[in-house]
Amino acid sequence: MTKKIVALGGDGVGPEVMEVACEILEKMRLGLEILKPPCGEEALKTRGNAFPDETKKICDQSDAILFGATGGPSSGILAYLRWIMDNYINLRPVKYYPGAYSPLKNPQGIDFMLIRENSEGLYPGREGDISWLAQRIPEYKDRFGRTLDFYGEGKFAIRLITEKGTKRIAKYAVQLAQKRKSQGFAGKVTCLTKANVLPQSCGLFRQIVEDEVKKAPGIVYEHFHADDAARRFIRFPREFDVIVTTNMFGDILADEAGEAIGGLGISPSACMGGRKSYFEPVHGSAPDIAGKGIVNPTAMILSAKMMLDYLRMSQEARALEKAVAEVYQEGKHLTADQGGKASTKEFAAAVLQKI
Repeated sequence: MTKKIVALGGDGVGPEVMEVACEILEKMRLGLEILKPPCGEEALKTRGNAFPDETKKICDQSDAILFGATGGPSSGILAYLRWIMDNYINLRPVKYYPGAYSPLKNPQGIDFMLIRENSEGLYPGREGDISWLAQRIPEYKDRFGRTLDFYGEGKFAIRLITEKGTKRIAKYAVQLAQKRKSQGFAGKVTCLTKANVLPQSCGLFRQIVEDEVKKAPGIVYEHFHADDAARRFIRFPREFDVIVTTNMFGDILADEAGEAIGGLGISPSACMGGRKSYFEPVHGSAPDIAGKGIVNPTAMILSAKMMLDYLRMSQEARALEKAVAEVYQEGKHLTADQGGKASTKEFAAAVLQKI
């Protein structure tokens, strides 16, 4: 059966990377029906809405969604795809392709998965005035016996870690580790928290992940504090296999890990687990280079590769990844962020030629 894919360019460089990724998918003749409904800055100009109802309906009826970037107008799209559709899994592959620029002396062999819980923690933002909170829970005291009135004027943010949210992300992490072990990887789940200073919220997350790993014979478990993990990403990057962590820690650490393999221009992602999965590069809208035709489309192309894997088109996904790897290995058609001079379209053309 033909798979229906929705391509949403979004803002800034999003439409540029989406254009070349869709061209590659179309020329691969995969039998995909790729729909490109109005969205983002252009839809806001022509329709008065960056995410028209017709576009939302097409997304709801699709098999998967490709999303480019948000830098303002398309923020509503991202909110819908992530929270309304409940895509609680944010999967970030961290894999080095020889030829890519890395600040590490020896990035060879880096290949792990970082899973970020995508639905709770401090996001999407539950904030307000401390004085308001103090009035409603005057009896609350911190570990040092201080009430909220002690702090005076300021702002608060509420962090939520639930049993339901943690169990489902922990189960996914274990399943992914089992799958990777069958492919020759270590079969290890690394949990990252700050349970030393947040013993209740982070402590709950840590305990649930550990309990889920215990149910999976042959899967190794380890835990590091998030700040220690940041150091280990640089010093011991090849020792990781599957990492699982909370929302904000994952947001921050995934970008650090991406820089180690060549930058955000190379870093793809998948957001899954909800009604409709979507796939996007993590580099954002990059308004400073939008419209110049020089943005690196690798992350978008590799996000499309992740979509093909999701659609169980594994052979086609491997062919696409292999082509990207060969372009980096040769080094003749790399974009400026990788030390080359190729345009966005020239890089994509080189990938197509390899396919």
